[in-house]
Amino acid sequence: MASIARMHPVANWLRLPAHETRRALDKVLDFRDKSADPTASGMPPAAVEWFYSEELPRLCMRPDVQVQVEAHIQELLQQAATVEAEITPQAAALQQRLDEITAKVDILETIIGHD
Repeated sequence: MASIARMHPVANWLRLPAHETRRALDKVLDFRDKSADPTASGMPPAAVEWFYSEELPRLCMRPDVQVQVEAHIQELLQQAATVEAEITPQAAALQQRLDEITAKVDILETIIGHD
């Protein structure tokens, strides 16, 4: 019987066999337990660093993981395009407002004799 893939505790877009996610979770909990701040919440920064510097490069040696990484890259690129599409009109409107303000300042400074 095939095992059910589970989400990696650091990268919830990465599906791995249960034994690998358990090992990764143990590592994350170890980072949490070694944290200098016992009141800290959320993912320990050391766990994120470990994931990107050690865990993911090791996992990327496997073709199934590479496929997931490539799919995640495409998702992120799509998200970036969506955000850019939202930013562009807002940036243009803000630039127009800035230009109008600058023009008023220029007019007023000319009137009072500032160069």
